[in-house]
Amino acid sequence: MTSPRPGVLVAGSLAAGLLVAAPATPAVAAVEADCTEVTTTTEPVATDRRSEPLELLGMDDVDAELERRGRRPGQGVVVAVVDSGVAPSADVAFAGRESFVPSAEVTYHHGTAVAGLIAGRPQGDQRIGIAPAARILDLKVYDDPVGSTDNGTEPVRTPAVVAALRSALRKAKAGMNLRVVNVSLALPDDPRVERQVRRLWRAGAVVVAPSGNRPQGSDDPFYETFPEFVPGENAAEVVFPAGYDDVVAVSTTADGAGRGDDPTPWVLWNTATDLAAPTAGGVSFSVNGGTCLLTEPATSWAAAEVSGVLALLQSVYDESPARAVARLLATADGRPDVPNPLAGAGVVRPLEALTRPLRIDEDGTPEQVRVEPAPQKADAPQRPPDVLAETRHDAVWWGLLGGAALVLAVVLRPVLSRQRSRRTTTS
Repeated sequence: MTSPRPGVLVAGSLAAGLLVAAPATPAVAAVEADCTEVTTTTEPVATDRRSEPLELLGMDDVDAELERRGRRPGQGVVVAVVDSGVAPSADVAFAGRESFVPSAEVTYHHGTAVAGLIAGRPQGDQRIGIAPAARILDLKVYDDPVGSTDNGTEPVRTPAVVAALRSALRKAKAGMNLRVVNVSLALPDDPRVERQVRRLWRAGAVVVAPSGNRPQGSDDPFYETFPEFVPGENAAEVVFPAGYDDVVAVSTTADGAGRGDDPTPWVLWNTATDLAAPTAGGVSFSVNGGTCLLTEPATSWAAAEVSGVLALLQSVYDESPARAVARLLATADGRPDVPNPLAGAGVVRPLEALTRPLRIDEDGTPEQVRVEPAPQKADAPQRPPDVLAETRHDAVWWGLLGGAALVLAVVLRPVLSRQRSRRTTTS
């Protein structure tokens, strides 16, 4: 949520501005369908895995806490998804659907996967979304990130995004409980977008955006700017809306088998980063009505997860944007006062954010509340051992004996003196 440095734009055209997941690995089996490979003509399958990120985030414990409080995750909250559209077959509750491009048909996987991570309803005992009781406001702003007029598909264009944000703002002001706006895109710095972000914040909605994926090839629009990792790189100068104030910028971790601890191969360093979340091995909905896997780490998926956590928290606390974001930052596993360009304040911790007692000022300054322990009866203090007791005991007795001898000597002295005197006279 830092201020951007002006004058630096995304390399390439606006049409190539979308942040998408890293190139997908081939699906190994029908039940292992990769979300990025599924199309509307692919046979739907039901991926039977449990979501690895939700396991890492401890969502079972969160559910238990919410059940204890009599709440459902995301209950009553609306989350806007400004993306490629959400497939009608996705099992989410819709608060509305609008398209800001000519076609309302959804063919690209991204927006559907994002919506599923935020509010996908469970499929049997398989959890999909973090806040399944939340409703999704579907705001479609493109058909395909590399679309063109030649094939009749719309790429990402800033005017469509601005129009979608304005629509979200109108709905928030009209009474819709719109508390989160997910914009999993990378756009050039544009004052129109920044202005809408600021207005949404004032209207009670937090914009969440990805901090930036590392380019995976020369055809990536960020490749010219970040062809390889260079110490000191900073995507805050390039990736928007993540670089704006009043935006929660989210990165991803490298959790997953064989990936190690360093996320640098998947994400850009970005001083605007606020939080991170695990993403590899996530489960969401595909555009053809099935479920699918998100096999690689990606900041878009991380932004979706944090959007879900925010919706969940707002369904419990109903706070201002400043307080809601402060709650997330104060309970992450790092230090909000010493953020780093890979994870910001650290990995989001939903259970901590839900349960830790915090007192947060209106400007978002948190103060941890001290929980007083239950009163206990205090035991009498134990007297420390007297290491000189035996010495004093002996000294007393020697003193008594010495004193008795002295008294005896004083008493006997006159008697002895008289006896000596008689002996002298006799002599």
